[in-house]
Amino acid sequence: MCGIAGEVTFGRRRPSREGVARMCERLVHRGPDEGGFHVSAQSVLGVRRLKVVGLVNGSQPVANSAGTAFCVFNGEIYNYRELKAGLERDGYVFETNTDAEVIVHLYDQKGDGFVKDLRGMFAVAIYDEANRRLLLARDRAGKKPLNYTIAPDGSVAFASELHALVSHPSVRRRVNTEAVDRFLSFRIIPAPLTIYGDVFKVEPATVLTFGEQGMERQRYWRFDFTERETADDEEGLVRKMTGLLREAVEVRLRSEVALGALLSGGLDSSLVVSIMSRLVSGPVHTFSVGFQDEQFNELRYARLVSEHCGTVHHEHVITPDSALRVINELLLNFGEPYAFPSAIATYFMNRLARQFVTVVLTGDGADELFCGYNRYKIFDSLPGRRGRGGLPAKVDPELLRAAGGDISVQYQAVLTDGLRDSVKRRLYSKAFRERLGAAFPANYLRERFARTGGLTHRLDRAMEVDCNFWLPDAQLVKIDITSMANSVEVRCPMLDSKLVEFVTGVGIRHKLAGGNEKQILKKLAANFLPAEVVNRRKQELAVPLEHWLASSLRGEITRTLLSEESLGRGYFDPDRLTEFVANYGEADSYAVWTLYVLEAWHRTAGGAEAPFPDAESEGRAPLLAR
Repeated sequence: MCGIAGEVTFGRRRPSREGVARMCERLVHRGPDEGGFHVSAQSVLGVRRLKVVGLVNGSQPVANSAGTAFCVFNGEIYNYRELKAGLERDGYVFETNTDAEVIVHLYDQKGDGFVKDLRGMFAVAIYDEANRRLLLARDRAGKKPLNYTIAPDGSVAFASELHALVSHPSVRRRVNTEAVDRFLSFRIIPAPLTIYGDVFKVEPATVLTFGEQGMERQRYWRFDFTERETADDEEGLVRKMTGLLREAVEVRLRSEVALGALLSGGLDSSLVVSIMSRLVSGPVHTFSVGFQDEQFNELRYARLVSEHCGTVHHEHVITPDSALRVINELLLNFGEPYAFPSAIATYFMNRLARQFVTVVLTGDGADELFCGYNRYKIFDSLPGRRGRGGLPAKVDPELLRAAGGDISVQYQAVLTDGLRDSVKRRLYSKAFRERLGAAFPANYLRERFARTGGLTHRLDRAMEVDCNFWLPDAQLVKIDITSMANSVEVRCPMLDSKLVEFVTGVGIRHKLAGGNEKQILKKLAANFLPAEVVNRRKQELAVPLEHWLASSLRGEITRTLLSEESLGRGYFDPDRLTEFVANYGEADSYAVWTLYVLEAWHRTAGGAEAPFPDAESEGRAPLLAR
């Protein structure tokens, strides 16, 4: 696992080695073991490496046999041995035993289509000196992040993490107000946007190529929930899925360093631990976190699974004070606002794991594939409930009334943990509303749902949207950033490409039946886990945010949001923000936390340009982020 960075120019200007070195310095946590550079007249490629495979001779960057193409790579290719054997049969000679060298030779052989052969997680940069072109690519699900910016002269800089990229002297840190608005709605900034107007995320399953003629984008794969497994033989489906999951776990055990597993106590991570424990010779190390508030404490279930599987188990209890202390570090590593409080729990779990292992497996991805979120059940019930009372608290009634038959607006009405449009209308300043213009209120999900028009069931459409939006931008980025902040590599068997291709083709009737979510996965898990774990009510890995914001953290949150710095940002009407923050209740907890994270990010993002250069016209001087 690594952090990568680089700059490629296409004109007379030479790239900045110092700028790339500065970016790599900010990626040391992703690769504390060693670093490397390739420097030429038009390119500087840099890497920080965490040694997992190829401990002795696995240094990067790597070159093709002709010395005309150079590759830096972050991730793991689980089928690299098979790919290497095929390349050797075709006459390619290898100098290392690493997946990075497989990638550069595969590019030599197949061109940009090489990505279709890769089974794993990856962010790849290849500079082809012979053709003067740069290629950037991400894996299918978007497990490994990659950000880029294009300068006015056409040169391109890129880095694994956003804060590293904006440390390059040529990158402008202009805050993107549209990204701020989307963050306040979704608590994340969906790709390709970032918090900065001139910086973008490479989207999952995408290849970008840059040259003298500009940029080209190619999407090489998509999630497809079209039903393909039409047989009603559920036992047969379970048998096939069991084999695929077992093999997905097995290939992720390929490593030259110690492995363990993150164990939340829920169904998905417990199932991975159970299968993993049957495939390794010794006991698996498992890692869990809990809270003093028993309502959110899953340690009992994690201990039950550990005992059942015979693991060596490790635990950590998170306190409100310790959670608040890590927020700034997390926001620095995310590089932009990110308001899912579960990132705190994931961070502490990985910090605990790093004391014992370098690689961990998790159960992430199953909720999106097997219809596991509670919101899916709510969303499925909406057509028969519009205009009637008794809506769940999680549904935005105003947005639902406005939705009519628009399925995208109906779904957005269920995603209400950020700021609802009605709250944003009340809080936004005149300057912010004018800056957003026609972009507010935005229906970001309409375009996403339009791509699912060939699917017949509304839940298949919602899951496909989530796999292309929620999964990479909310879940997988959390896993990557919180693990790599602790120099830990996370592997997700549930998102294995072979397993995903199968599960997305299984009909919704096998996933959600009679209000029972993940039905087919539970039938599979019953062969591996105690019934108490399989049949328990789902509880996401979360923190007791409502309780904390009502008690121990209320003072700090209120002081921060009502400070002169916060009120002077220009996003919100100061009087209305003051009223909202001073009187918030439990139902407003996630909205208040989202506001707090935006302000906390500004204070960690030193040098970000104020989004309102004309803020003085509203009686307040613009403030730079600190």
